[in-house]
Amino acid sequence: MLKRKAMKKILITTLTICLLLAIYLIPSKSKNNDNNLKVKYADNIEKVNIYLLSNEDLLVRTVTVIDGDKDLNDKARAIINNLLASSNDLLPNGLNGIIPKKTKIKNITYTEGIISIDFSSEILAVDDNKKIKMLEAITFSLLEMKEVNGVKISVLGKNICEEWLEDDLPEVFTKEFGINKKYDIRQRKDIQKVVVYYIDEISGNNYYVPITKYVEDSREKISIIIDDLSSSYIYEPNLVSYLNQNTELINYEIDSDTMILNFNTSIFMNDKQILEEVVYSITYSIFDNYDVEEVIFQVNNEEILKKAAKDIEFVK
Repeated sequence: MLKRKAMKKILITTLTICLLLAIYLIPSKSKNNDNNLKVKYADNIEKVNIYLLSNEDLLVRTVTVIDGDKDLNDKARAIINNLLASSNDLLPNGLNGIIPKKTKIKNITYTEGIISIDFSSEILAVDDNKKIKMLEAITFSLLEMKEVNGVKISVLGKNICEEWLEDDLPEVFTKEFGINKKYDIRQRKDIQKVVVYYIDEISGNNYYVPITKYVEDSREKISIIIDDLSSSYIYEPNLVSYLNQNTELINYEIDSDTMILNFNTSIFMNDKQILEEVVYSITYSIFDNYDVEEVIFQVNNEEILKKAAKDIEFVK
């Protein structure tokens, strides 16, 4: 009796093991089995800045990655795909693409610093109040590629300016077009365009937001930048600056490709430390307004730190 039970248990155990082994060895019938699934990992991941739309309708600078082994046209295609208004799990929470999601790229060409993107007609479905923002997002995202100096945008071979019957849009978009434009003009006298970077906290993360301001102010741009960043903690309901209101720019100079800024001690957070957010807001603003590659921060003529454009290129 006991012997029969023991043999029965051994038989059941053996059959179970054989069954599990058979299931494990049988190839999956899924379309993603080893014969069909081809996963390609990029050997050279490249970071690139793109500009996505926040819930406050501001274009926010953030970082994505593309395959660095691709040619320039394919990199441009990858950047544009990140700007589509579709559900993309890779995009940060609270930020979205702005190009209508069914838009297709018909053609991309690159000649002597100018990249030309020809879109399908679906791009014209963008909301009227987001047309300019979309052009800004495309332009500034593509201009993050060092080889690109200008962007041409067309729809089925026809310049988008003609498609929208907009006479005041340029044929070639550059940074002169501006981004997140704000106007503070009353008399149209001494008008300057100044780009200032503020901070927006979205889903618990800080992002840098460029504001292109058109102001009646004949002062040097660096003076306008520092005054704007230190004048108030809040620029708009959702934008902030962490620069202490008592901070003063004592003097500055440009030596070759370096700008040297000399501040009073109010720029310090404590113990001779300058907040990272203050450093990046100032340096991003300088690099967008001046043709320099490095910024040196001094306090009472003592050098505290320096930042090169390449060192802060991909800070979120």
